[in-house]
Amino acid sequence: MPFGNPIDYLAISMKPCVVCVFSMLFLGTCAFSQSESQSSSAPGTSPNTFQSFPSELKDKIKKLAGLQKNFGEKMNSPGVELSLKEISRSHDHDRTLVTYELYASGFRPDATLTLFQVQIDGSIIKNLEGITLNAAGQAICAGQEGTCSGNGPNDPIDLVLYAGTAEPKRFALISDDNAHVKGFVSVVPFPNIAVDNGCRLESIIGTPNGELTFIQGTGFEPNAALTMDSQSYDEKHHDVTKAQADGSYFAAIAPSVLGKKSGVTVLEVKSSKCNPKLTFQWGENTYHLQ
Repeated sequence: MPFGNPIDYLAISMKPCVVCVFSMLFLGTCAFSQSESQSSSAPGTSPNTFQSFPSELKDKIKKLAGLQKNFGEKMNSPGVELSLKEISRSHDHDRTLVTYELYASGFRPDATLTLFQVQIDGSIIKNLEGITLNAAGQAICAGQEGTCSGNGPNDPIDLVLYAGTAEPKRFALISDDNAHVKGFVSVVPFPNIAVDNGCRLESIIGTPNGELTFIQGTGFEPNAALTMDSQSYDEKHHDVTKAQADGSYFAAIAPSVLGKKSGVTVLEVKSSKCNPKLTFQWGENTYHLQ
């Protein structure tokens, strides 16, 4: 069953009990651990970037950073796995439509599930109820009582998405029973990535025009000493930090420059073995559908 971009669908009224349970599960998992940051500045941020922000705004940034940093398998119920399989790309007027199939495991065979989308600002939209899984674990509309209906019996659910560069699409499947078994998965249809000697650096927009941008890295040496340098116009930032035990790196930055409506940031993260350099845009009119 083709399923249009969830961001364009009006949210269906949620049952209060489901909203409460989902919100508690979601927010509880997404708390951003301050101890994970190795920087002397605000946790997960580049130095001197957020210090002048009001405390309420800083708290919001930390929550959004925690959402991006942890979203996915870290938030799943034990034994649950979700995956998205891209099956096609097509063009429609001013955008590229990317179609994905949704697969899941770890749910009860007879479970009915509800699909949610977690928006870029952390808000939650309910997309589709009555989902079941076929023998291969693919999400379908069975077309039976208590399940969703598609174009025919056991119709696969296709997620048809469009996005801008570096825009994440985040989904959750939650069982409709009292256990509320949950799984999370995200995809970036049009990633912005730099690679050097096995180290991978990626920017993810945290606001539509990138005023908040997340930097994710993988492939660094475990616990390696890192230096992060970024430049927007003549404004430069430098951070000395370290990779996590799995060789990953994460930071949230506000690249905007006072007096400038838009611009380009060049950012590099250097270790003893690699130095990936990433470029991304931010500011007015920089968001464009691909």
